[in-house]
Amino acid sequence: MEQIESKADASLSGGRAMPGATMLGAETDNARAYASLKQAVLSGGFKPGEVVTLRALAKRLEIGDTPVREAVKRLVSEGAFEGLPNRSARVPLLDRREIRQILELRILLESNAAALAAQNITLHQIEQLRAMHEAMGTAVVADDSITYGKYNMAFHFEIYRIADNRTLATLIEALVAAHGSLRVAYALVDHRRCRPGLASGCGNHEALLTAMQSRDAEAARSAMRADLSALSKIDGYWEGIEG
Repeated sequence: MEQIESKADASLSGGRAMPGATMLGAETDNARAYASLKQAVLSGGFKPGEVVTLRALAKRLEIGDTPVREAVKRLVSEGAFEGLPNRSARVPLLDRREIRQILELRILLESNAAALAAQNITLHQIEQLRAMHEAMGTAVVADDSITYGKYNMAFHFEIYRIADNRTLATLIEALVAAHGSLRVAYALVDHRRCRPGLASGCGNHEALLTAMQSRDAEAARSAMRADLSALSKIDGYWEGIEG
């Protein structure tokens, strides 16, 4: 399990899918703060509308105030946070129209990335994805949405890395950070209603793995489209979201 967790962390914080993130020993404090905070954003570590202070973030990340301030500035420019006075920032609250627009773009780009990955993937990479998939299944059984979210995002970003299109991965990353679909779902939907959606997601991931195993680009595209569409169809997903 520790090896799987290391791979999940690497998929979120390292490699081509995370611009600015490098090997830990070579990172500057600024790059490390940015990579750590970006990982927390992508994996759903903040709720919609949540206000965070620079001091609290520095304590949470165990990094100095200045690198955290620079990291927050970058994430504000990328749309992951909104800048507030008094050394604080807020996770954006999107309305339904904005969420639908971002989701449509995500489906378009991420399904294309899945198709590319199906053409590039190796057997070893398929096994790594399967290990993450199995960890998600364990999290569903344990009713652990936090762990599920971590592996789900790592699973997706590993596929985007395998697609080997840096521009595409960068665009996807920006949309995921702005969308915060996991944050919205877990913050606004009763967890018991959300659980069937997690199980459905595991089923879509199984279809993705089957397509990857067969090197079937169009099947991978369809499975990714179904996976990204499933969350917003959970009963109660749109409750509490304006517009």
